[in-house]
Amino acid sequence: MVLAAWADGHVEGTEALAIQKLVQGLPELSGVGPISEIARETRVLLQDLGMEACLMGAASSVTDRTLQELTYQCCARVLSSDSLFASEEQEFLKKLQELFKLSNDDMRRLLVLAAPGLHGGPPIR
Repeated sequence: MVLAAWADGHVEGTEALAIQKLVQGLPELSGVGPISEIARETRVLLQDLGMEACLMGAASSVTDRTLQELTYQCCARVLSSDSLFASEEQEFLKKLQELFKLSNDDMRRLLVLAAPGLHGGPPIR
């Protein structure tokens, strides 16, 4: 999610807040650690490796299909939290869809399921 927030080159406050809410609201994310530390590490990796390599590395570490879908939904929620969808953010989700081998039907279903919570609604399920 932190990597998604960096997709357009900067992190908006609404994106950081969305990440925090997701981490606090989803039991699957309870052990991720301090978000600020993850954000610093992500920024360093982005500077060293670039977005493509970071995204490929992060996606390859998520092998469980259920977690892949949850990851996609969370990233979509973070990217839409500022009500803007920059071309880089759209490209990020498209690449994540490809890396997770999600069909277009899967992608649409996951975006619909993520949508109720985009503006403070219930947690993703």
